Amino acid sequence: MPAPDALAVFLRPKVLLEFDVAMNALAYMPLGALACLILRGSNEPWLARVKAVAACAVFSLAMEAFQLFVTHRVATIYDVLANTVGALAGTLVFAEPLHALVTHPLAKVRERLVTAGGWGDAGLVLVVLWLLAQLNPALPFFEAGNIGGEGDPGPGEFLVTAASVALSVAGFGFFVSVVLKGPGGALRWTLLLLTVALWCKFAMASVMLKPHLSAGWVTEGRVVGLAVGLLAFAPLRGWQRAGRIYLAIVLTLAGALFAKIFGAYSELADFLRLFSWPHGQLATFATLTRWIHEAWPALALAWLIALFVWRRDEPIQ
Repeated sequence: MPAPDALAVFLRPKVLLEFDVAMNALAYMPLGALACLILRGSNEPWLARVKAVAACAVFSLAMEAFQLFVTHRVATIYDVLANTVGALAGTLVFAEPLHALVTHPLAKVRERLVTAGGWGDAGLVLVVLWLLAQLNPALPFFEAGNIGGEGDPGPGEFLVTAASVALSVAGFGFFVSVVLKGPGGALRWTLLLLTVALWCKFAMASVMLKPHLSAGWVTEGRVVGLAVGLLAFAPLRGWQRAGRIYLAIVLTLAGALFAKIFGAYSELADFLRLFSWPHGQLATFATLTRWIHEAWPALALAWLIALFVWRRDEPIQ
């Protein structure tokens, strides 16, 4: 049950952190943009933005009301207001001049490079989710579980790590090649995504992790696995689409199984102790990104299997 003073705290919180307000607004910008994109097809542009903001505000209010029943969570009206402002900002990508300067050109690039229709959109969402998970430096690169300070790995652990990462990297490369309209440019885009992810890991580790753990997410085994995975993917990326989908399924599944079996997991309290972060929202960020990191292989496999069953032989438009 909610605390006796829950309603009073909801309307007038005892503490209001600028960082929390900014994060709450930022988190709802993509949601506002996505809601507006869905509603634009059957509404006038201005009406679609109004409905999108209203839907996000109702969703935020429902989430805050749910937090009244969750231990150690504080629900406030300021979170709802910040979420609503963030959703409004997100809808502005479909308003002029942002639509003409940014959104429309990006849509043209998406149309030119990515598989058409909802299949391509779902693939892009999975790519964005994968990049989001890479923002958590306490999560190992292309492995399950979390990093730790257990010292140098033995030869067996080195081989298992290298094999797991190699399988996952090769599977990710084939996944990217399937999201694209054709195999041309698959290696280039895979390398670009991996580079962005690595820089995200480096940057976030330097500001979020305790100093002695700042390089814990990258080890010799992971570096070797990354190189081997790319070398395995490069010569096979020109296969027919059905073959690339099949390889993506097999390699992603094998890499995920290796990672799950040999991954090191910690309780949430121990997981949070890896960080040195003086601002708020750490538990939310850590748990959300860890959930995405763990769920991503299953989500990617579901998309790939559905694509293999229904669309593997269809020509790319």
